[in-house]
Amino acid sequence: MNPDPASDIPGEDEIYFKGTRLEFQENKLDSFSPMILVIALMTLGAQMFGYMEAELLNTYIDHVLNRDPIFIAIMVSSSAIMGLIFLFVFGIFSDNTRSRFGRRRPYLLFGGLVAGISMMFFAVSNNYWICFIIDVVLIGIASNSFYAAQRVLVPDLVELKYRGRVNGILSIMSVIGLILPVGLTLLANEFFTIPNPDPMETGSILTQQGHVVLLVIGGSFMAACGVIGFAFLKDSVPASKLPPRKTFQEEIQATFNWEELRKQKDFFKLIIANTIYMSGVNAVLSYLFNFIFSLGAETNELIVMLLIAAPVLIITMVMLGFLTDRIGRKQIIAPTILLSCVGFILVPFVVGDGKMNVVGFGFVLSLILIGIIGVLIPINTWSQDLLPDEKRGQFFGIFNIVNTVSQVIGSMSAGLVATLLKDVVANPYAWIFAIVPIFFIISIPIFASVKETLEDAATARDENQPD
Repeated sequence: MNPDPASDIPGEDEIYFKGTRLEFQENKLDSFSPMILVIALMTLGAQMFGYMEAELLNTYIDHVLNRDPIFIAIMVSSSAIMGLIFLFVFGIFSDNTRSRFGRRRPYLLFGGLVAGISMMFFAVSNNYWICFIIDVVLIGIASNSFYAAQRVLVPDLVELKYRGRVNGILSIMSVIGLILPVGLTLLANEFFTIPNPDPMETGSILTQQGHVVLLVIGGSFMAACGVIGFAFLKDSVPASKLPPRKTFQEEIQATFNWEELRKQKDFFKLIIANTIYMSGVNAVLSYLFNFIFSLGAETNELIVMLLIAAPVLIITMVMLGFLTDRIGRKQIIAPTILLSCVGFILVPFVVGDGKMNVVGFGFVLSLILIGIIGVLIPINTWSQDLLPDEKRGQFFGIFNIVNTVSQVIGSMSAGLVATLLKDVVANPYAWIFAIVPIFFIISIPIFASVKETLEDAATARDENQPD
């Protein structure tokens, strides 16, 4: 449909194909839409499942199967490689899906159900290689089907000027997605832990029964999110208004040519910066539960630490979401990263020889969580702004290079540090935190070289205003 020459508002086709639909499309959501609650639930499910996969599957290999940290590193790295492949593949498929159920919803349903059920079976497997196949193959394929759809919901449905605040809301849901499994683990710590049977080790281990309870809960929640997302989410653009469907080969050829890649240079610079940054984050996440159990802390002590850290983190995230939309994505990244570095550096000294100041570690944990979660608000908003409109799923698959490469670098670096220091220091897992600021600080100048998308959006709106 061509626009009416007498109208100030472009026609629907022109809006979509010229990429100006952020300002005019009726179905776009703002930061107060009820549909944001559904997207938030998808974020909660993805975070909770992803955290349980990253932590509890690793403690299962350590505590139940009694394997060395390097076996965890191998499984985590292999799973990350599967993510690199299949998130990209499902991103292309979802961009080109023209079913009556929309583009993203079928992938939410398939991914949520299969990944959730697979996690439940992991908890009753007593062989390392069976666990390896379940995590790397079954969960590796299915979870990335879910993530390929879930992680482009914000740029699909939310206007650019609201994305910082929406990402702030979603980050709070991510915190809840961290607190829930941690809270469940604290309960499991009361009922399903025993002293470490290895005389050379300190602390406690989580039994297989405890893993079964936690992983069944996590898998069930993921499956439920897949069903809810399929039932309630709607596409913002009708299928009739989408570009013609392309084959997988045509998409690859269209994307991986020099001219197209040059257009996305800021997107690729952001990938490099975020890969370095997330390598530090994943170094900690790969062994975080191992670190918690190694402390041998009482449940009430862990609760006190969370009660100190959670309010500080939530207030910080609300502020970061507002500032991301107010002053831009780039401006607040460096100071936030540097603030979080203080927390990581302090961990080995707060823990010391195994004795820990609970209140002091609670404040240190606040800074650590700002680095792990808070900084992702401007980073995620920035990356969403830079995704090409018609290839969001595909380019998010490319952006997943961040998660894949950083998991390999982070988990292997952390595994190496923990293995080398195993017989040297009282708590080798604590010293993993000390290497994180190295990655963080290296990433800052690369982030600084990426263009500010919020300024570009404001300029474009001013240029489109009638005289």
